[in-house]
Amino acid sequence: MITDRHSLFSRPYIAYALIGLAILLMAFSVAPIKGIDNMAAGSAEADIKVLGTSNIHNWTMEDKDVTCTARFTYAAGKSDMPAGLEGFGFTFPVHNLKSGESGMDSKAYDAMKVKNNVNIVFMASSSTVKPGTGSQFSVKSDGRLTIAGVSKLITLTAACMAKADGSITCTGTYKLLMSDYQIKPPTYMLGALKTGNALMIDFTMIVKK
Repeated sequence: MITDRHSLFSRPYIAYALIGLAILLMAFSVAPIKGIDNMAAGSAEADIKVLGTSNIHNWTMEDKDVTCTARFTYAAGKSDMPAGLEGFGFTFPVHNLKSGESGMDSKAYDAMKVKNNVNIVFMASSSTVKPGTGSQFSVKSDGRLTIAGVSKLITLTAACMAKADGSITCTGTYKLLMSDYQIKPPTYMLGALKTGNALMIDFTMIVKK
């Protein structure tokens, strides 16, 4: 019995065992991988514009240096078109929005109660990716937008394009009313300029590979 037990560890048996292990590992290495691979992840660059109206002229405030997070995910073996989007959100200080007129900016900051609410924040709770034609696709993100301390559930949609270098550019717009966020439309020049209640947010986001 002792001799038989020792014979299991003789060189021929060890060789067979190693060959079997190699075959098993090769089988797992070529098996299709289920799930997703993260390809483009981390920080993204964004440009956000707030467009409004008044009784005299339209106006725009812009922040060209918004840092946001976005992680596009890809199905295994399909690195040219994203399958999903995770962790999408952005936060930026109200004071970063500039119109080019400091007096108007100050009025806008006061209207957005910047002393107690320094940031504008959006955080997606879920996002879906819909394939388009070629390298184009669209994204819909449900989440919460917080302005002037008031949070609302909204849906952001964006048209996106995957570039050859692996980066992704997304653009979209969102319309809202100041009154939805308990913001009183500001006035300027002793009330001669009165802003409208409606706003439109334009955004461009570039996610690098």
